[in-house]
Amino acid sequence: MEEKKLYAEYPLYAIDPMDHVRLRPKMYFEDCFKENNLNSLVSGALCHAVDEYFDNKCGEIVINAQFNSLYIKYDAGMSLEESYDLTKAECIMTKIGACSNEKKHLEVGDEFCRVGMTVINAVSDRCELKTVCNKKSGHFIFEYGKTVFREITETDSSEDFTTISFEINGEIFGDSIFDQNDLQLKIIELKKRLPDLKIELLN
Repeated sequence: MEEKKLYAEYPLYAIDPMDHVRLRPKMYFEDCFKENNLNSLVSGALCHAVDEYFDNKCGEIVINAQFNSLYIKYDAGMSLEESYDLTKAECIMTKIGACSNEKKHLEVGDEFCRVGMTVINAVSDRCELKTVCNKKSGHFIFEYGKTVFREITETDSSEDFTTISFEINGEIFGDSIFDQNDLQLKIIELKKRLPDLKIELLN
């Protein structure tokens, strides 16, 4: 007769969600490990921009993906309204599931939030977010998904925008980097599906 395992409370401990992502990266980044590159991170990092595109608030995206660094700029702001003592922008970047929950369009959440910005942030040595939204300017710096710098000010600028830069941790993904040829093909397919969105991939 098979002996039943007894579980006691003492060997159990809680793991911070960000630590869990780094400890079990293959659970979150299956495509990266299957394709042996970082390209699937790009679509995850574009989820907010595409969500704004469907509301006619985002018309242009610039992407620069080199080695293990990813930079994205687009002409829509991330909300700086407070949500549970954090801005919505910070929730999107630091709370697992918030990225998908903040989406206004379900199709964006289903496709582009398979990874989510928080999860990408968790495996980044450093991430910097700058955004202008509704006359407010936000500047945030994250290390391993945790906020280390936060500045929110009023601004006279009437042009909303967002820039995000990720420095992906090299140890987690080994030698994997962004593959330019494959990424170009992915961008071409994305342009076909979103024909009114101008997407530029810098070389």
